[in-house]
Amino acid sequence: MKITEIKTRRFRTPIPQEGQVFSRSGVRNYRSTTLVQIDTDEGISGLGSCSGNGELIEFIVGRILSPLILGMDPTRVEEVWDRAYVRGGHKEFGTRGIGVVALSGIDVALWDILGKIRGLPLYQLLGGKCRDRVPVYATALYPEDAAIVAKRAREFAEQGFHGVKIKVGFDLDQDIEIVRAVRQELGEDFIVMTDANQGYTVDVALKAAHAFADSGVFWLEEPLFAEDIAGHAQLREKTQVPIAVGENLHMCSAFESFVVREAVDFLQPDVARAGGITEIRKIAALAAAHRVPISFHTWGDAVALAASIHLSAAIPECTVMELDYTYNPLRAELLREPLEVKSGFMTPPDKPGLGIELDADALERFAFSGVEELAVRQKALVAR
Repeated sequence: MKITEIKTRRFRTPIPQEGQVFSRSGVRNYRSTTLVQIDTDEGISGLGSCSGNGELIEFIVGRILSPLILGMDPTRVEEVWDRAYVRGGHKEFGTRGIGVVALSGIDVALWDILGKIRGLPLYQLLGGKCRDRVPVYATALYPEDAAIVAKRAREFAEQGFHGVKIKVGFDLDQDIEIVRAVRQELGEDFIVMTDANQGYTVDVALKAAHAFADSGVFWLEEPLFAEDIAGHAQLREKTQVPIAVGENLHMCSAFESFVVREAVDFLQPDVARAGGITEIRKIAALAAAHRVPISFHTWGDAVALAASIHLSAAIPECTVMELDYTYNPLRAELLREPLEVKSGFMTPPDKPGLGIELDADALERFAFSGVEELAVRQKALVAR
């Protein structure tokens, strides 16, 4: 079997005003993603997802990765990686960053092909399920009036979610007020996470972590710039709130740097960013060796979500998985059989490979070929 073609397809959909949320990059008024499809000479194709700038991904796949791996056997995944990354790609796009994001999509597509050839769902290729259902928590709480946020948190708890995550990093006093309101609403036993999206400096993060500890927060996610390993280690040493990082890290080596420097309590790789399934397996081995739990970051689309559910079902180190529950047709409408959450759990498809099929009408409806907008986050909060 040989790879005959690699296609990229970009998608985008506007978010109606009632579904928009205020992030640290401003008001989010659209959702977008890039999918990769690998075709073979035997008529079997595979799908993958890339979470990053679609124009750059298209260029890297078309001008660098495709010329490197066309004609190769898609079932020899390690050999594809050796040529596409070790011996070829990294010289062109670096060892991390958008090139790895593009490779992530290609890698997931290769595993999808492998599962279809063997007639096995992805979780079986990974060693079989260690859990039949994957517990998920809801990411959908953004800064607004504390009472409103608390009410929404209650609604998610009543739907059976195994936790809720609050976006913080906008204003320290407001962050603390919202976290306290949600904790009071849900009681002391329900899991409440916080996610600063790199919104604090060390001094502010220390104050936030001490306050969040009083509210029994399950973790503080990405409190600092993603590459600030020393700052995360300092924060972890001086506070009681567990630290979670990973959504913006690429390749196992980046995760290892946090682990060996004791700067993290939960690893949060994104299969559409970190290097695909092949690299996630290495991250899982790292987590097992150091007894660090994994909680997958999920954000972009239904293809990445399907891969994450399979991984979460098969990897023992996985705990609860994220489910972005804001408005996102690229998650809810992209597949012929949408992936549903039921009473706080999701189940991996049983069909071969990823076990999913794209909806042709949705592909046409969400197709996008325009210029990708650049987002600049607010500056991190500094001590007053």
